[in-house]
Amino acid sequence: MRRDPSFALVGDIGGTNARFAVADLQGERPAVVLTGAVLCRDHPSLPDAAQAFLQRAGLAALPAVATMAVAGPVADGAARLTNAAWHVSEAELLCMGFSHARLVNDFEALAVGVADLDAGDSRALGPELRGLPQAPVAITGAGTGFGLAALVWGDGARPQVVSTEGGHVGFAPIDETEIEILRAFARRHGRVSVERLLSGPGLVALHQILGDLMGRSVEPGLTPEEIVALAGQGEGLCSQAVERFCGVFGSVAGDIALTLGARGGVYLAGGLTDGLADWLVRGPFRERFEAKGRLSPYVEAIPTRLVVQPHTALLGAARLAMALQPQMIV
Repeated sequence: MRRDPSFALVGDIGGTNARFAVADLQGERPAVVLTGAVLCRDHPSLPDAAQAFLQRAGLAALPAVATMAVAGPVADGAARLTNAAWHVSEAELLCMGFSHARLVNDFEALAVGVADLDAGDSRALGPELRGLPQAPVAITGAGTGFGLAALVWGDGARPQVVSTEGGHVGFAPIDETEIEILRAFARRHGRVSVERLLSGPGLVALHQILGDLMGRSVEPGLTPEEIVALAGQGEGLCSQAVERFCGVFGSVAGDIALTLGARGGVYLAGGLTDGLADWLVRGPFRERFEAKGRLSPYVEAIPTRLVVQPHTALLGAARLAMALQPQMIV
């Protein structure tokens, strides 16, 4: 099969959706030229899902390289997705015919993409602030899970990415209601990580737990998206769940800023985060981000921004694919 070194197949593989794109690597910055998505549950493996996308794309030649951002820790070119059944590897991608393949954590790709964002690709959450030049930047967000990465500057022209599993740190409640929420999650899971709350399944569970605490019946089977939509229509319990979710998000983001020294800014991304934009702007997110006691003045100067460029992770994966071009044998 003929392979074209000018293009890459890139992917953003989460617990629910597998998003793909063909990226043009010929300019100074990569460009996404074709996009598509499939449900992970509809395919037995990543190669099967990627092949379905490629067949629909109808390309004249196979892109020479594949770079996939996956929602889980990557080690030795392989990963098991944290919130899906797939085990993925660079080896199985190479078997599809690519000259070179790379797996990275999804928030590593997001961080690389954030480094390339234009001014209009993000939206301020709270005051318009300018972060300290070349200070660390945190990238975090909620989808099927909760992710975290950082950008740090060294001697090179571009920042380096620190990939983490920060979504699995412990949840810290700040009031009596959140203590009861913690207890309810602990009865279900034992240890309660941030991801147990700040994720799509976490929002569903939070909605149910708040209903139980208030002695209210909860409509069964609601999806995270339906809860957000009903909150936007003024439904009381859904509104409380979404507002509490955004408040916890603010506290966690502030803790992340302190932990990483992220004085360059904290950027929010992720599938669920996108639908919460208005709630994050007008709700308690920024207030709780800044509520850090003696360190409040430190975080008050840190910008918080919502990424609105929908292909940031795919563009980050494409940027990583550009770095592989000299290694490709076509």
